[in-house]
Amino acid sequence: MKNQEFLKANREEVVSYYNSKIKVFYNISLKDFMLDLMNNFRKITISEGLKRMDLFANLQEAQSRLGTFDCEITTTYSAPYSESNHAKAVAYFGKEKVQKMSNAK
Repeated sequence: MKNQEFLKANREEVVSYYNSKIKVFYNISLKDFMLDLMNNFRKITISEGLKRMDLFANLQEAQSRLGTFDCEITTTYSAPYSESNHAKAVAYFGKEKVQKMSNAK
């Protein structure tokens, strides 16, 4: 049995693995994940024929190849500066008095 035939026979397991562990954390389509899995699939067990362990080991290797290269780190602030407590204090007391109050701590 070839790799492609083996993956077709176990398609439901590949899709369920994709939905539970890949789709949530990575920005990759099912098609791209399956193509990567098919192109890089290799036999891991010693026995003849492809086994279920081969499938899960290759799924984990495919996941490790994804990495975090496409993630985007963003910072969100709770309130803009104009609405922050410091800005409100400066508007109410004045810049000099707020500076003296912050140095007093």
